[in-house]
Amino acid sequence: MLDRKLLKQIDWVTIVLVLALVAIGLISIASIMASPFDGDEASVSDYLAKLNLNYVQRQGVNLLVGIAAFLIVIVFDYSFFKLLIKYAYIGNVALLLILFTVEKTRGIAGWFVFEAIDRAIQPAELCKVCIIIFLAKIVSEGMDQDHGRLRSFKSILFALAVCGLPTVLVMLQPDFGTAFVYICILVFILFIARIGWGYIVAAAGALAAGLPLAYFFVMNDDQRFRIDVFLDPSLDLSNSGYNVYQSKIAIGSGQLYGKGYFSSGTLAQLRFVPERHTDFIFAGIVEGLGFVGGTLIILLYFMLVFRWLWISFKAKDNFGTCLVAGVIGMLLAHVFENIGMTMGLMPVTGIPLPFLSYGGSNLLTNMIAVGIVENVCMRRPVKK
Repeated sequence: MLDRKLLKQIDWVTIVLVLALVAIGLISIASIMASPFDGDEASVSDYLAKLNLNYVQRQGVNLLVGIAAFLIVIVFDYSFFKLLIKYAYIGNVALLLILFTVEKTRGIAGWFVFEAIDRAIQPAELCKVCIIIFLAKIVSEGMDQDHGRLRSFKSILFALAVCGLPTVLVMLQPDFGTAFVYICILVFILFIARIGWGYIVAAAGALAAGLPLAYFFVMNDDQRFRIDVFLDPSLDLSNSGYNVYQSKIAIGSGQLYGKGYFSSGTLAQLRFVPERHTDFIFAGIVEGLGFVGGTLIILLYFMLVFRWLWISFKAKDNFGTCLVAGVIGMLLAHVFENIGMTMGLMPVTGIPLPFLSYGGSNLLTNMIAVGIVENVCMRRPVKK
């Protein structure tokens, strides 16, 4: 449970950085989803009439739910997670299996839709937290307590199996973006656990051999076409190639300082940029705030990463170190894939940008992840 000593060790740098990103996200959603401004607005009421605050309000509710989850997570010592994770993991895998019986949304069997309350839950998002905790438990128990290095081959195989099962299930949905995040979580935890270089070389070789096999024998025609379009966007300027094409135009049109938020005639407001409040929100942000704004966003993420690396090395045990490493891996995967996707450097996979993109499941997952990091930080040993 919490006491004053623990509260004094909370990492306020993390809190400030996360709140800054969330605030930028809410303002960006309000600007991007507004009706196009024509320059004839004479008063504040005229501007307000153009705003579509529905998504902002819904994201605000998502944030409140996320904050509640964050507070629950930091209450109990993170070692308590070990007792529940097996059951949470099994339950989440069961939900992923049940998804194959529901109707697909946007071509993916990834959501439980509750029409009565106009909400949807994506189990694959919440499964990221389960994977982080379960892998941290497995890997930390296989680490040398004296040198903090993973030496147990049995633990490595178990970790591969635990990560592999949900990865295969989300690939069958099909959702290769989320599968990519799962793999990055595993890789970063193993990296922090200082796995032997022989395993790394073997894994790299298996990946190099597996990618062509996956392209020809695992991916369906639509997924292969997405890879082809990534390599040559001109192959599909009416769909996914169009998405990237318009995103790159929006980013380029922002130039150095951007067109400004709530300004008239932005490509995002005019709906040229697809999924402008979710997957492609970075394009809308850079169009409004320019290269300077985009650089600031990336800088905030890297500040989070470096802060969390510091917390991981200060953890009281290997389990805490691996927990924070998993959260870092998840964050880096999302940021790298999403921003790369909007700039045409990565395939379009539908991965949201943490704390910025609209979406309840993703924001909830990220707030729980922040709670895990703070939990580890609050219980780190302090020199007297």
